[in-house]
Amino acid sequence: MSRWVAICQPHYLPWIGYFEMIDRVDRFVFLDDVDFIKREWKNRNKVRKERTSADTKWLTVPIERNCQRGTPIHEARLANEQNWVQNHLNTIQQVYRGTEYYTDVYPWLEALLRQPAQTLGELNGRLITQLCARLGIQTELVRSSDLDTTGRKTERLVSVLHAVQATHYLANNGSASYLEPQHFHSAHIEWGYQNYTHPRYSQHSQDQPLPFLSHLSVVDLLMNHGPASLEIIRRGRPVSL
Repeated sequence: MSRWVAICQPHYLPWIGYFEMIDRVDRFVFLDDVDFIKREWKNRNKVRKERTSADTKWLTVPIERNCQRGTPIHEARLANEQNWVQNHLNTIQQVYRGTEYYTDVYPWLEALLRQPAQTLGELNGRLITQLCARLGIQTELVRSSDLDTTGRKTERLVSVLHAVQATHYLANNGSASYLEPQHFHSAHIEWGYQNYTHPRYSQHSQDQPLPFLSHLSVVDLLMNHGPASLEIIRRGRPVSL
């Protein structure tokens, strides 16, 4: 029996393609025991800048200074002395108050963000897990920090795949520059790229159509389309599947 697995570092409030990848596989592994790197997607993501703006704004989770270099994601401590949760909630409230599903999604998201977290791995793992549940994605989620794996780069990925009994690996297209296919062939693991195309969906504020912005946090889709979000996410899947 084939078992598809995807592996990706846990991102903060990820874009919709992240959830399509989770939805498409049997098991998804949070690669959370690799080093945190600043200015990537692990501790930040984008939302609309203002309610009717055509620009975007970063929501950034602050990380303690001594954890910004050489610290694994699952050990990178949040700088909780900064009131970043309230700042993020204020932005989300201001931007999305006029969307169709705001009154349903915002209280749920607020309660989720206000739950205490000490590390970035803890925060992102919980957010993604609960977002999957809300979207209706039932894929099993695993943390690489709970596995006994070895190696670097592609060898490390193969070690993770063996640990979760994978027969097939779904790779992010961004990994094409560094993946070494011979390691998958040697391990008898078949693989392919996600090849996801971002679908367009309507974005509104108080019934006013807005210019479409792609690659925002999944929060944008949930605020605009609520229970139809997973169906929209799946529209970007390659037709051959």
